[in-house]
Amino acid sequence: MRRARSEGNPNGNDPPVPWALRKGVSTAITLGVLVAAAGVVLAVWLTRGGESAPPYPSGLQTVTPVPGAQVPHQSPIGSRLDPGWRPTLVINGTTIPAGQLDAGTTQLGEYFFAPGTGKVIEKLRSGQTCARVTATPTIDIEAADFSFEWCFSTF
Repeated sequence: MRRARSEGNPNGNDPPVPWALRKGVSTAITLGVLVAAAGVVLAVWLTRGGESAPPYPSGLQTVTPVPGAQVPHQSPIGSRLDPGWRPTLVINGTTIPAGQLDAGTTQLGEYFFAPGTGKVIEKLRSGQTCARVTATPTIDIEAADFSFEWCFSTF
């Protein structure tokens, strides 16, 4: 029984070359894998989320609503602080009394103001709203106060 000649093998006596080792095939496969890996890296990089969170000062975990958010005019506004801080919240130039920062769990460092009837702000106006939290240390009195200001839109 006679074997068929393989490409690049004129005498036909040598065993046929596997397809993966033929000239250019392994290079093409390697390049394809590299291009696919680069595509995955690019896709992950492009879809890793929206804007990164702003750098909060030490002692401030987060603010609500997040900077740049669009929220209803009755949404709570405030911050979550590390233990040992007491906040002062100012919304559009109006200082919120400490007794009205009751929309969060203060034992967890959540100090939120919810606009409503009988409160210093009954309803937020539509459009841009800016808030500032200034925190004073209650445990480590050598720590410096900090302030953080952010804006969001209300509708």
